Amino acid sequence: MKLKNDLRDEVEDTGGLKKFLVILLIALLLWPILMLYFCILKPTYKFVCMLFEAKKLGLKTSFRKQFYPEKYEQEQRDCEREREKEREQEDYSDGPWILDCRKHRYIDPNDWPDAYNVDGIAVYGAEGRTLIYVDENVEEFDVPEGVENIYHRCFACCSKLKRIKLPHSLKRIGKRAFLDCVALKEIVVPEAVYIIDQEMFMNCTSLEHVVLPSQITEIPCRMFCNCRSLRVIQLPESIKTIETEAFRRCYALEHIMPNERLEIIKERAFEDCRSLKEFIMPESVKMFTVGMFNGCHSLEHIHFSSQINDFGGSCCEECWNINRISMPPISEEYKQRIKDWWVEHADKVDISKSECPYPPSVFWTYKDALYFGVPRLTTVCLVFCFSKATEFTIPSFVTNIKRAAFSSCKDLRTLRLSPYITPSCNPWDHDNISYGFIFENWSQVENVIFDETLKNTTNVFGLSA
Repeated sequence: MKLKNDLRDEVEDTGGLKKFLVILLIALLLWPILMLYFCILKPTYKFVCMLFEAKKLGLKTSFRKQFYPEKYEQEQRDCEREREKEREQEDYSDGPWILDCRKHRYIDPNDWPDAYNVDGIAVYGAEGRTLIYVDENVEEFDVPEGVENIYHRCFACCSKLKRIKLPHSLKRIGKRAFLDCVALKEIVVPEAVYIIDQEMFMNCTSLEHVVLPSQITEIPCRMFCNCRSLRVIQLPESIKTIETEAFRRCYALEHIMPNERLEIIKERAFEDCRSLKEFIMPESVKMFTVGMFNGCHSLEHIHFSSQINDFGGSCCEECWNINRISMPPISEEYKQRIKDWWVEHADKVDISKSECPYPPSVFWTYKDALYFGVPRLTTVCLVFCFSKATEFTIPSFVTNIKRAAFSSCKDLRTLRLSPYITPSCNPWDHDNISYGFIFENWSQVENVIFDETLKNTTNVFGLSA
């Protein structure tokens, strides 16, 4: 009985049914219109737009733009990144020290909609917290308090700038901020600054004195590149990394005062520092890379860290005046370990013929050359030679040689070596050193003597170099 009453009430109440019928009717009327729009009108419109843009973009590109917009936008972003890389390469095509920074001093209104000009000299943004641009003809400038950021290339090409004062509120300095400020002689970076971008003082050829903040942890890539008047640099205690070419072509740099937390020195960090005479590497340094002192003609003494495991390649090409390379003494425990290795393998190698009883470290010097490895027990690599003699004999315990090992021996004319030594420029290359290899890499050598009596150890044990 209750079910019949419910059915009767539902049939009598036709309000919900009427709404449903109205919605169904509207849907049936709109369906052909929607089908017409999505299946005919919209594709036709895209096709027409594609034809109009085909002449400018090309048929394939215009097709992707209209029918696959997400893929097209991604391709555009990738192309923009490639163009940016090409522009950077063009900047350095003739060397990083001749950049035309005028090409890069611009303000994009889309990036700074709130930018405003002050006295026709400086442009600020972000409610005065960012200094975006300064006129190229300015000679003195005091950055006002409240400014927290100096934008990329802000002072680039300000060739008349002689004095600048930075505020205590400053926190960040962008890329190439002072590029080509050739008249600037000194600058004090406030303690609050904790971000300094690369190439900050590149080409500041008159810069003599710099005070760096204690919060930064690295000297960025090419930060002081081509600062030819810089004589002394004090690294803050917070610095852990010196990036690629950080002090390259600092011709007047005589003294570097590193801290005790420095860990990494990257490629060509001090290349062509022609006045540098000595470098004492802190014990904290663990990474040493290619070309660090290349072209340092006045360099006489290098003291390496005991943490260094490998040089990765040439480090001292054209260092004509090196007369001493020193390594810190190793522990008695390590010395005893070497002795134990010899005792353990006494029946396999003839220790009595070893020219060196045991090395004082993993890297060690002997007869005006730097070596890596333990004679008779591991492969021994001749890393770098600093002999001033006209003739040099490579010891019999040497198993391989770095490609640039004799690049600083300008007086070398005769080289005596074993015919079984292999080059170590490529760890997978097991070819013996040939006349061609020698004359190609050490052009000053005139005579080569492959001495059969200098046979190197063919079987090695323990660690590998």
